[in-house]
Amino acid sequence: MRRIADRDHAAFGRFYRRLVTVVFAQVCGILGSRALAVAVTRAVFVEVWRLAPLPDSRTVDGVAWVTAIAARRSADRLREINGPVPRLEIGYDGLTDRELAVGLGEGPRSTVAAR
Repeated sequence: MRRIADRDHAAFGRFYRRLVTVVFAQVCGILGSRALAVAVTRAVFVEVWRLAPLPDSRTVDGVAWVTAIAARRSADRLREINGPVPRLEIGYDGLTDRELAVGLGEGPRSTVAAR
């Protein structure tokens, strides 16, 4: 990572060749599309090159770092495709209350006010 941070093209090439298949498989598994995975994988390695000079990147585990970037990029792409996650009509505590009631055999209870 230090060599990549110092802009060593050969080191980046070795890093890329070593991990591109792993990253592509990870991204393809998340997105379910080889075509989308190609673009996201490319973006992952562009981001690695862009962020490598930052001080923190010099000491990170390269494999863990690139797979974390791949997971984040894949999730971002899914959000672009699927739109934002819909909000629940009830709060977390209300949902938990309903799940517990059903689990305890008390039947479903509504915590949402009638509209």
